[in-house]
Amino acid sequence: MLAIAFGAFVKGVAGAGLPILAVPLLSAIVGVEHAISVMIIPSFISNVAVVYMLRKEMRANWELLSCIGFGLVGTTLGAWLLAIANRELMFLVLAAWVGFYLLLRRAKPDFQIPDERTGVVAPPVGFVTGIFQSATGLSFPVFGPYWQARNLSRDRFAFNASALLMSFSFIQGISFLNLGMLTPERMTQGAAALIPMFLALAVGLRVGPKLDQRRFNMIITGLLIATALILVYRGATGIPWNEWFS
Repeated sequence: MLAIAFGAFVKGVAGAGLPILAVPLLSAIVGVEHAISVMIIPSFISNVAVVYMLRKEMRANWELLSCIGFGLVGTTLGAWLLAIANRELMFLVLAAWVGFYLLLRRAKPDFQIPDERTGVVAPPVGFVTGIFQSATGLSFPVFGPYWQARNLSRDRFAFNASALLMSFSFIQGISFLNLGMLTPERMTQGAAALIPMFLALAVGLRVGPKLDQRRFNMIITGLLIATALILVYRGATGIPWNEWFS
């Protein structure tokens, strides 16, 4: 419950972070597959809740719709890559990408993608996000740097991240049901996890708007650093924990 509450709090603040933080802690208790399965319901519902709370951000958000549309197309190619590609190598490539972006932010703290470039950049970002989501179960390491480089407000970042994750987590839930991994017992446990999730998410949603842009960017950067370290570990050891970030 503490693991879920911690992840849900960060989710409320930043729009991402629930599976990233909760699954590693839960997996030490119940195992990786069990932890991922249990987190499907609270992950999906938390994304729906954030999208609803920040629904005003949907206005004039064609950039997000472009990312989601091309992302869903990318999932088809990702499924094909899953059958032929070395997933551990993909983890390391993704870690290198996150590391490059963090170094770029370090060298140029004011780096951002201007509005006039979004029509060119958003579609390939969404497409690559879908590829990696389908092939490795990862998406935040791809779209997180993009949304941060757009210098979005906290509300727009959280809404965009949650809407994108909501679309992917819905597909993930259907896949887990078809594979028999989302058993009635795990669904019950996932439903019970909604209690600490909602309580902590509510606190995070109250704290998030009080953060200035600098502190909000520090939280996103911290999530990216944690993500990169886990990606390196997964790529180097070959542990198939392929759904942590979905």
